Amino acid sequence: MRETLDNVFKKYQKKFTIILLPVLVVAGVISVYTLMQPTTITNQVDNNVSHFQTSYDYKATITPNILYPTGGTIEVGDTMYKKITNAIPFTINSTINSENEVIAKGTHEFQLLIKAGDLWEKSFPLAEKQSFAKKGTAISIIDKSFKIDIEKVKTFILKVEEETGIRTEEYTIEIVPNIQGTIISGGIEKDIKMEDKLIFQYFYEEIKLATEKKFISTIPFTTTEISKNMFTFFGSELPLTPVRIISSVFSLLFILVIIYMNKNFWANRKKNVQSLAEKINKKYGKRMISVSQKVETSQKSIILLNSFKAIIQIADAKELPIFYYNMHLDESKLYFIIDGNYMYQYEINEIELARSRSRSRVKNNKNEAESDPAYALD
Repeated sequence: MRETLDNVFKKYQKKFTIILLPVLVVAGVISVYTLMQPTTITNQVDNNVSHFQTSYDYKATITPNILYPTGGTIEVGDTMYKKITNAIPFTINSTINSENEVIAKGTHEFQLLIKAGDLWEKSFPLAEKQSFAKKGTAISIIDKSFKIDIEKVKTFILKVEEETGIRTEEYTIEIVPNIQGTIISGGIEKDIKMEDKLIFQYFYEEIKLATEKKFISTIPFTTTEISKNMFTFFGSELPLTPVRIISSVFSLLFILVIIYMNKNFWANRKKNVQSLAEKINKKYGKRMISVSQKVETSQKSIILLNSFKAIIQIADAKELPIFYYNMHLDESKLYFIIDGNYMYQYEINEIELARSRSRSRVKNNKNEAESDPAYALD
């Protein structure tokens, strides 16, 4: 059976190599790729999304003037004039809108904060802390109206400047909400915290809006799903683990086959080298002397010969013995003649073997002694 396999591999070695190498590359690439991929994929699934929105709406209460003879509370833009503005009434509306029903609970409170840059600040409560607990897809957390008394603000700032001597060109008036609580959806609980301020810049003659009037934040409710990773092959999705095992096994199998083929190839080369040496030893063994170590050549002139026939000719002409040395490390065979300070040598190596094999293919029908001049007698 072994001889049959060897013969098959020897006969179709080139075809096997051409077929196996691309398959090995493909299997190896798939194996490496699948080994680098996780066997499972973690996905975040959005079960529900809540939007927490807070909006402010303000107007100005003014005294009668040439522009507004009747005065009263009017719609204004981002700029108000201190001289004719008595108060800024405003409403705050805070809601939670969700795709699915949620439970919201917590507390809220509001403060009015007057600041003089980094010099000082003073807070005044607008509403005491209150709790809430509501359920639904559209929940109103706050819907309240407040008023900033500009006359009181002016009076307070003037008093601070008078008593402390601290004065700045710009003050700010801030509406500071403090909403804290939780939202529960599908058993998942998320914290909510809102501190989006409505800020006005308080100049000598003007009051200007310094922030947006609407604030929105998103609170997602997600769960983690773990699924098996798939390998896509020509449009088909295959489980990653079996693909990884099969491609790895095939890669290893193809590597072993290629190694086996090369092993036979080198064994054949070694066999051919040995058979050439055996033929020489068989024919001229009685004329050769085997030595166990290489002769010291530092004091001799070495003449390299390109055929064993030249060794025979020189030995016959000078009536000298032929020495034989087996170089075990590379399986080369060295034949040499010593003539005083001269050393004539011929070596059978892989290059000579390749030459011998090439000639043997061309001269298959000739006598083996005639096919290779490396050991021809005549």
